[in-house]
Amino acid sequence: MPLKNELRKLLKKLRKSISNKNEADNMICKRLLELPEYKNAELVLFYAALDDEVNLDYCIETALANGKKVALPVCTDKDGNMKYYYINSFGDMVSGSFGIREPDTEKCVEVTDFSASLCVVPAIAFDKRKYRLGYGKGYYDRFLKNYAYKSVGVCYNNLVVDELPADEYDIPVDIIITQDSVL
Repeated sequence: MPLKNELRKLLKKLRKSISNKNEADNMICKRLLELPEYKNAELVLFYAALDDEVNLDYCIETALANGKKVALPVCTDKDGNMKYYYINSFGDMVSGSFGIREPDTEKCVEVTDFSASLCVVPAIAFDKRKYRLGYGKGYYDRFLKNYAYKSVGVCYNNLVVDELPADEYDIPVDIIITQDSVL
């Protein structure tokens, strides 16, 4: 874990220094919306970005406007478990765990059927084998372990590295999108 923690610090610093972040976010959103996996999905599992993460608000708005079902995660405990809830607009969101925007569980319905879905996964960085370096709590790895559909990771060009340390419980994504490419 010490190696992963050192990498997290280094790569988070690199991510904070991304230039033209809005332009990069827009290109990533454009590539995501063009993916056949996105076009074929009836349900898209997004996340609400932290300040230095790839912002997908445009993708969320577009998916809702296109009549797709949209859901975002809610961290349910400190043990790395999360559930997805449907939203109909950003008005369904509240500030939740770690100050992250998440669906208001008082008014949003939990997703129980993930068929025909696509899961969009954030990360600090990905490697060319499609493993991710997250924040170390294991929320996405726990979710993806039992998720049977396509997953797509999003990050900036300079945060796709040759190889990251991966443990037996780490789950790779199927596709990675950066502002310049789809891997």
